[in-house]
Amino acid sequence: MRRATLAHLLLAGGVLCALFSVLAVFDQAWEYAYGWLGLALLLQAVDPALVVRAEPGVAAFASIPATDSRAASAVAFLNTVFVPIIAMLHAGFLDGIGGIAVASVALLAALYRLTFHAPAAPSATEFLGLPAIWSVVGFYLHAFDATPLVAVAAIGLGIVLGLVPYRWPHPLWSGRWSLPTRFVTAVWVITAAVTLWNGLPASATAKGVFLVTAFYGMALAVLMARENG
Repeated sequence: MRRATLAHLLLAGGVLCALFSVLAVFDQAWEYAYGWLGLALLLQAVDPALVVRAEPGVAAFASIPATDSRAASAVAFLNTVFVPIIAMLHAGFLDGIGGIAVASVALLAALYRLTFHAPAAPSATEFLGLPAIWSVVGFYLHAFDATPLVAVAAIGLGIVLGLVPYRWPHPLWSGRWSLPTRFVTAVWVITAAVTLWNGLPASATAKGVFLVTAFYGMALAVLMARENG
């Protein structure tokens, strides 16, 4: 019962993060906006699917009522897709009619993936199609002070990789290279927090950390996917 209560609290916290992030976007307070989205990612990392799991060895989503699973997906959609897309529109990365068109495609592609593109056997250790975590993409665009052309190219690449039916392992939960991956993740989180504290865009040192960690994450995911495939 306590685990189920914790799962509900995590979901409620995610909804509030989305609300506060939207309010910060309207004020163009980007550090606060991505701070709330970052907190939502941390809450999401404590996966409710694992929190309410009845016992070790049970499949990740086996013991969760369907309503809880749908609620978790809705909260994740808000914080990783909808609010970040609004932020990128409001920041000018997606400008004019073309920008609205790209944003619309990104939203529809993410909704399609959420509805029709799920793995046949849901697992906490892999994704079918690269997850489009637009909150991270938007943070990178702000950190590097990207141009609208770069933003459109990055979002277009994310849309394509999200729809390609390729199995990507979750680096933190797959068990392979877990220690160095968690170290790299911790370095990224600390660097991102310092960047938000000091203000966007990021410093040269922080940009270097973000580039290295992004390359590490993509390379590791590809390597592990090939090993599992």
